[in-house]
Formats: sequence, structure tokens, C-alpha cells
Amino acid sequence: MGKTLYVGGDDSNHAGDSTGEFIVACFSFNRDDSIVRPWPNTRNYSLFQAWMRSPERDYRFTVRKAEQYRKSGLNLPIVLPCLISDFLETTEDVEQVNVYLDGALNGDAKHQLREECLTFPGVKHVVIDNFLKKRQLDRRSARKCIQKRPLCPRLVYMADVVANHLYFTNKGLINLINDKKLVRGNGLF
Repeated sequence: MGKTLYVGGDDSNHAGDSTGEFIVACFSFNRDDSIVRPWPNTRNYSLFQAWMRSPERDYRFTVRKAEQYRKSGLNLPIVLPCLISDFLETTEDVEQVNVYLDGALNGDAKHQLREECLTFPGVKHVVIDNFLKKRQLDRRSARKCIQKRPLCPRLVYMADVVANHLYFTNKGLINLINDKKLVRGNGLF
């Protein structure tokens, strides 16, 4: 029986600026990384570094720079298959892929993402879910109560941490050219 790959995806929300939109996918074979739980409203890069010490975890990223991507809410689901495919080239026996994304995801995007993942060699089952890190708790209330602690799998939180870190530490993008985690290709960096 094949393994289950858990994937968390997020972006830096900076498409169209001079640096571009960093899109990150974090990967794990550890089911605990897929469990939904609250996370702090701050980004903890040292927590990510400690998390990455496990050999069953990894990540990939890319950058989309064009202005046309600035207003698109589909950057993440469109690009994620490229990042997953790149990672799958380094592993074997993956039969199921569970993908968790930050942000809203309409049915068409979810269906397209699922269909693309099913084309990967050996993959027979795909689960797609999305999480809104910031959300209003009671829509009926006159007061706007926004949840301050993201409720999502660890993989989504880690992808958020990495996307933010990459964006704010690589303004010139020159440091990224030789990064082994960078995925290049069609419409990407």
C-alpha cells in the first residue's frame, strides 16, 4: 500500500509588486501535520526551522511576478500542482495526496486541482480542503469579532511562515537563483 503525502500551501499576497508573489508548498508524510488546530497570529520562523529537521518534511516554492497575478485569487491552486509534481520526483510510492490551502477556494478550482493531482504517477486518491486564517466568528453580531488565531493544519501555518519569510528576506530575488527549493517553469520565476 502506498504512502499518503500531506501538502500545505500558502502565498505571500504580494503578486504584482516588484518582488512578486511567493507561493509555497510544505510537504510531510507525518499525519500529525495535517491535524487542524489553532496557531498563533504571529509567524515563528525558528519553529519552521525545527520542523524541517525531520527527514519526512520538505518544501518547495516559486515566484509569480506579473501584474496580471495581483488580483487573482487563484495563484495558489493554479501553481500548487507544479510544486507538488516537483516534490514527487524525489519520492516513491505516494498513493494519496491530501492538499490543504490557505484562503477561499471555489468548487471549480478545487475540482481542477484534484484532477491535476490525479495525473501524478501512482496517485489514486486526492483530498482537497481550504482554510481561512482570518474569519468573522459571528456574522449576526453587530460587532465584528475576527478570529485572531488561525485554525488550520500545521502544514498551512508552516507554508505561511515560509512565504512571509521568503518575501521579506529576498526583496531583490538575486539570492533565490540557486535555491534548490525554487521551482521554475511555465509562468513561474
